[in-house]
Amino acid sequence: MTDDRGPGKARAPVITSAGLRVATANVVLALLSLAFAYANLRSFLSRPRLSVVLVVGLEVVIAVLAIVRCEPRKASTSMWAWGTTLVGTYGILLLRPTAAAVDVPAGAVMQAFGTAGAVMGALSLNRCFGLLPAFRGIKTTGAYRVVRHPLYAAYFIAQVGYVISNPSVRNAVVLVLATLAQVARILNEERLLSEYPEYSVYKARIRWRLVPFIF
Repeated sequence: MTDDRGPGKARAPVITSAGLRVATANVVLALLSLAFAYANLRSFLSRPRLSVVLVVGLEVVIAVLAIVRCEPRKASTSMWAWGTTLVGTYGILLLRPTAAAVDVPAGAVMQAFGTAGAVMGALSLNRCFGLLPAFRGIKTTGAYRVVRHPLYAAYFIAQVGYVISNPSVRNAVVLVLATLAQVARILNEERLLSEYPEYSVYKARIRWRLVPFIF
């Protein structure tokens, strides 16, 4: 069969159902992150607090990375993987600022440290940033020399700091459920990544998943 497009004409991009699903998931995550950032930005404008503005910055970074991330070489798409990912990622977006006039110092320190770590971790992953358990290569430098999932560790520190400065029953319940889902998400990821020899070598070298000497 001959190509009648003529010289110099680029092939039109092929749109597939899988590609549409990925694009839709990326856009949904970006919109949810921006909605969460907007809710906190409104609170910041009425009561300027560090805990609130840090959340806005982190969610904007995540929204951008959600749009530009690359396709994985392999991904887990089971209902369990989807469920833990949705609760771990989107559940935390149900946190809301309270009417407190100022941040609790300990909470502000934790959130500043955790947010800075999360931003650096997300930027270091760049287009390899993902949600579902997937293989996009193995990252072993920087904070990945300390624990195997430093980005999740930074998220947890920042989220605990946020709840300390924005205490409510709602926020506490959201934090507990999202953290449990994140732990399940880590186990899902490691199950998939352990299929690759380079990850098995990395796992043998770096013992701790999330918190040194604990988990």
